[in-house]
Amino acid sequence: MKAENVRKILIFDQGDPVAIQLLAKAEEVFGDGPEYVVLRARGTHNLALTMMEENIRGEEPELVLIGATALGEEIAPALGVRFETGVAAHCVDIRVNEEGRLAYVIPAFGGRAVGEIFIPDAAAGRPAIATVKPGMFPEPADAGNCDDYAGQRCRIIDVDAMAADGEISHGSKAQGAFRMVEVSPREHPAGNIADADIIVCGGYGLGSEEVWRKLEKLAEKLGGAAACTRAALDAGWGCAEESMIGTSGRAVRPKVYIGFGISGAAHHTCGIAGADTIISINSDGDAEIFAASDYKGVFDAEKVIDALLREIG
Repeated sequence: MKAENVRKILIFDQGDPVAIQLLAKAEEVFGDGPEYVVLRARGTHNLALTMMEENIRGEEPELVLIGATALGEEIAPALGVRFETGVAAHCVDIRVNEEGRLAYVIPAFGGRAVGEIFIPDAAAGRPAIATVKPGMFPEPADAGNCDDYAGQRCRIIDVDAMAADGEISHGSKAQGAFRMVEVSPREHPAGNIADADIIVCGGYGLGSEEVWRKLEKLAEKLGGAAACTRAALDAGWGCAEESMIGTSGRAVRPKVYIGFGISGAAHHTCGIAGADTIISINSDGDAEIFAASDYKGVFDAEKVIDALLREIG
């Protein structure tokens, strides 16, 4: 699809900061040419899916942007099936190539590279759909949320206000919806990486759960949060799912990121691209992570962690 053919963009606002990030990114890519519509919908998955489908049919955007949250990851492919269109999942960038085509950049080959996806048949009534992890794109400096853009740079559709007694925009009804009974937020014993200014991250190169526990202690003493890679999580060392950084986890933007024993696969480095300063420690002097780092140290991860713990006291 040519970028110049995008006349309307619909962004799904799930009550998560990713909506304003997507709006700012869309403005960066497309400027003030298209109309921007923000659909604000909260509730169950079935209800949100019905709301999205009905409003997409009514608005007829050429592009739909959805945050890759638990909700977004479920409804995006369902919308792709219903509209018989392409879905670019877990994008790390959206850009216009030298031919003027809209390209969706995603990690490929197990995270060892990034590639471009094109959705050539997208059009009004059959939009391209892309999902992006929260934190992958920066938030605009001049806005806290989409309300700050309302009436000037975007139009907001608040489906909550339109959906009394299950009534959906354009007259449809939501059938078979789940009912939310209780929400129990998980605690973050090693800190919340989404808000941390300092993140200490461990990869499979740590070697054991014992070293992971040392890394957690270091993060605590630094006043930061402990994070991990997919490989470290799969090793079963005790790091939590919500502490994983990467395209299948979270994207973060700390002031300082310190990585220990991390190889540097693209699916992880995409998640730390927004960090102000990246420091990496790895015993392999040719580790890929060093290419994405501001400072590097070719040392044994455990020995450096031990030394830092002794120095901090």
